[in-house]
Amino acid sequence: MPQREVDFERKKGLAVLLSFVMLAMTAGYAFFAAEFLHQLTSLDKQAFYLRVSMMVIPGLITTPIFLLSIYIMLRRHFGHLPEQHFTLWVKVSLVLLTVAFVLRIVLGFWLPGYVAANGFTHCSKLENPSPFASQVWVRQPQYCHELSYLVNVEVMDWFDEQEAAGAKPSNDEVTAQIELLITLDKQRYQ
Repeated sequence: MPQREVDFERKKGLAVLLSFVMLAMTAGYAFFAAEFLHQLTSLDKQAFYLRVSMMVIPGLITTPIFLLSIYIMLRRHFGHLPEQHFTLWVKVSLVLLTVAFVLRIVLGFWLPGYVAANGFTHCSKLENPSPFASQVWVRQPQYCHELSYLVNVEVMDWFDEQEAAGAKPSNDEVTAQIELLITLDKQRYQ
């Protein structure tokens, strides 16, 4: 096979692989958005904490960009890509990105007030320090222990276990468990 055909076949394979990756990302965003919307509609069922992501819904708004990118990529590598299709992709992408950006700003103002009005308190000590991490809101202010940032993952895992078991520990029991997790963590690293 001439080198040109080998390169073309390699590009086709890469286009198909990237298409599957983008399709998986689209499915992932749809799943996370559905889960997020379910949490927002059933705040009264959240016993311990709630993760609020300001990026899930804007991310869902931009998923058609991934789908259009798949079309553009496959059409380019397996056939002819008309110029008007590429132009449409650029225009749609710009509109969707603008809508997602505006929606992110609106969610930033509206969502914290909505969650707080439903009985949750923001707890930055349980959050991951990454800039795109979800905000963590706890049902009771006592769940946000002063040193819980040291064991934030373990605390939320324990909350998940308690919720799955249907347990409703008191505020004192939650505080005692958080302090126990902190003590165990300190012993592990001494």
